[in-house]
Amino acid sequence: MKKCLLFILLINFFVFGQAQTSPLGPKYVYYIGPRISKNIDSLHQLLLQAKIDSTRINLLIILSQAYLNQQNYQQNRDSSFWYAQQAMGLSQKINFLKGQFGARTQLAYLFKDAGNYSTALQLALTNLQLSEQYKDTLRIIYINRLLCDIYSEMNDFVKELEYARKNKPLVHSGFFKKESDITNYSRIGYITLMAGAFEKLNQLDSALYYYQLSYKISLSLKRNESLAVATVGLAATFYKTGFYNEAFSYYRMAISYANLSDRKDIIADCYLGLAKLFQQKDQMDSSFFYGMLSLGADQRLKSPDRELETASFLNKLYAGENQMDSAYKYLAMADAFRDSLFNQEKLRQVQNININEALRERQLEEAKREARRQYETKVKIYTLVAGLTVLLLIAFILYLNNRQKQKANLLLTQQKEKIESTLSELKATQAQLIQSEKMASLGELTAGIAHEIQNPLNFVNNFSEVNSELITEMKHEIDKGNLDEVKVIANDIDENEQKIIFHGKRADAIVKGMLQHSRSSSGVKEPTDINALADEYLRLAYHGLRAKDKSFNATMKTDFDETIGNINIIPQDIGRVILNLITNAFYAVTEKKKNGPLTPEGGTENSQNEYDPTVIVTTSLNPPSGGRGAEVLISVKDNGNGIPQKVLDKIFQPFFTTKPTGQGTGLGLSLSYDIIKAHGGEMKVETKEGEGAEFIIQLPA
Repeated sequence: MKKCLLFILLINFFVFGQAQTSPLGPKYVYYIGPRISKNIDSLHQLLLQAKIDSTRINLLIILSQAYLNQQNYQQNRDSSFWYAQQAMGLSQKINFLKGQFGARTQLAYLFKDAGNYSTALQLALTNLQLSEQYKDTLRIIYINRLLCDIYSEMNDFVKELEYARKNKPLVHSGFFKKESDITNYSRIGYITLMAGAFEKLNQLDSALYYYQLSYKISLSLKRNESLAVATVGLAATFYKTGFYNEAFSYYRMAISYANLSDRKDIIADCYLGLAKLFQQKDQMDSSFFYGMLSLGADQRLKSPDRELETASFLNKLYAGENQMDSAYKYLAMADAFRDSLFNQEKLRQVQNININEALRERQLEEAKREARRQYETKVKIYTLVAGLTVLLLIAFILYLNNRQKQKANLLLTQQKEKIESTLSELKATQAQLIQSEKMASLGELTAGIAHEIQNPLNFVNNFSEVNSELITEMKHEIDKGNLDEVKVIANDIDENEQKIIFHGKRADAIVKGMLQHSRSSSGVKEPTDINALADEYLRLAYHGLRAKDKSFNATMKTDFDETIGNINIIPQDIGRVILNLITNAFYAVTEKKKNGPLTPEGGTENSQNEYDPTVIVTTSLNPPSGGRGAEVLISVKDNGNGIPQKVLDKIFQPFFTTKPTGQGTGLGLSLSYDIIKAHGGEMKVETKEGEGAEFIIQLPA
């Protein structure tokens, strides 16, 4: 039972695989493989069990092909013919179009092999007309191949080449989607067929080209049967061109491939070819030997055209050796085969079929031309109607346009004034927003600056109080006349005064820096110590956040390249950029510490896991490379939650912010980007969600 199910599955795969929308059924034209061909008994068992007529028809056609594939005895051909006729009769009874097509194809092959070319042609041309009617591309290719075989055996090689060439545009029409299918159907659809036709027409250069192309494709596909066909064709072509050594080599290869693929017909062709080669080399014993091998193989195949060719060769071979009895024997045999293949009635039938086919093709061409003429006439009429409609529409539009021209002009004037007014308001609003962003960054600095100023002020106050006490003490010592002690106290006062001056200047520098940041940029570049600038804004941002939020804490790390020196920049502008990036970094690590790391779903989890908020500011100098000059790199890196990939492309857009409403204008990064571009530099960002972000500024050195 399991074996029966296996065979049913195999049959369904080969018969119904790769379905195509066509009344003729699936894409494959009843192709069956060697495994099914060798299990005829199992096919008979399935036929007995089949209850559905369409299934019985499919099995009958497969059985017919299985018997035909045996290629051994006439009895097998008779069985194949019987099953094909049964399939045809049942298909016509239930009007099963696919079954009729398959049975008709099988009968055409059988009549061709029997030498009844007129009937084979009628059957094949009927299927071709049916395939063309339903635009069934694959079946057209297969029937064209069958017609090539029939015309080849009729020695009408011009017709064979004609039908082979018809397949080429079909294969490359876009019907096949896979490259492997295009390659395979190119080989079986027209390359091998054209090679054979060119060889028989003695156009040997073309034959060699197509046979070598077929051999190359078959070798890549590793198909022994295809390799057998290609190598026997190459051998025959090399024989005709006089390259006998190459012909010997390819005949040997062809026999090897034919044995592997059980192609006894190719083996018979190889024997006859070797017999002819040995005749050319005047090795008559070997020529007789292979000639007899070829005739024996032809007789087992029951192939009249092959037996005719081999018998004719043996007749000439024996006549050349003056063995007239044997020569006469094979002459009589050849004449008998010739009469059976090419009697006058058959030739007349074939001519009639060719005439009818030519007439059918002319009728089809005329119908196409008539359809094209009707289509062109319709197109002209539709074009004229469309043109008139367009003209009327244009006239109507011009009429409406003329009526509403004054009204439209008035409306446009009003809109222009409104747009100009709106534009002025937008420019003013933009200026206010930019100033607001600047003041926001100034606000970030205020607390940090206060902290920075407080330290030197504390020193000034402390040393001033100490000096006041020292002056009082010095007065007492003067009254006592202790001049040495007076000098010591005076020196202490002098040292304290120097410290007061130092810390006073430091406070003055901090105030000047604040004023420099708050005022509008001069737009003039000046030599600036970028390391000092970055370090100053890092500390100011940190202390500013600490002043606003006592719980805030973060690790600050710096790694400055001391070889950079001073670079020409506008310090107020670059300072704003650095401050903005550092403030954003502190915000990111604060949020991660407060809310926890991001989850895969985009939320947060409140597990701290000993998280250490860290902001790292580094500078480095890149030497010239790749046509670019030396560059200074400023990096601000944090270990916060990073930037989500879905918003990464938007972060430099004006007014875009990921902060909650009221906590950011969305202009910081946009202005920073513009400032860096104005300096001839670039700003990049590298980020990984859940692990942090790094902003990198590149400035020309």
